[in-house]
Amino acid sequence: MTDTSNGPLNYYAVFDELNKHLDENCIIISEGANTMDIGRAMIPNDLPRHRLDAGTFGTMGVGLGYAIAAALLCRDHFPQKRVVCIEGDSAFGFSGMELETVCRYKLPIIFVIINNNGISFGQEEEDWKEAFKTDSTLSMSPTALLPNARYEKVLEAFGGRGYYVKTANELRDSLRLAFEERNESSMLNVRISSTADRKPQVV
Repeated sequence: MTDTSNGPLNYYAVFDELNKHLDENCIIISEGANTMDIGRAMIPNDLPRHRLDAGTFGTMGVGLGYAIAAALLCRDHFPQKRVVCIEGDSAFGFSGMELETVCRYKLPIIFVIINNNGISFGQEEEDWKEAFKTDSTLSMSPTALLPNARYEKVLEAFGGRGYYVKTANELRDSLRLAFEERNESSMLNVRISSTADRKPQVV
């Protein structure tokens, strides 16, 4: 499921590449439906107390606050540790303006937004083009978010570095640049298939 050479990125391809860049002592922050659930399986933790996520009840909106707290701890006590905040696009929307706090305090957090244009599932750009011909409030699901939203531009507006990612090569190169940067925050807005899902579970 990590081979996306013949199609758009999916959760597994993104997490597989991200794993290649993570140090064993990274602090991982994660929230989102499929993003958090698949991430728990795909991104192992080697050390205790190095993962913070939305928990069993999926309390969305905690991710950026967790990331800020972790980054302040690392700044003052563990300067070699990196904080990586992995968010679904919907989860990011709950507290995304905390990016201003991140940039105000110059916290070098790496944000990875898994962008499928929706809550759990989205709609492709072609579907939205058809929806805009009529009343999109009636023709589109309320869980579908605007296609190809440029979330990384929000971080850039506050002074961070943003990357819009649609291919495996762009993902690899952007992750390398983000992990090389130690003095400011970076965001990868990673566009995956709107229909990407978790693999079937074997019972």
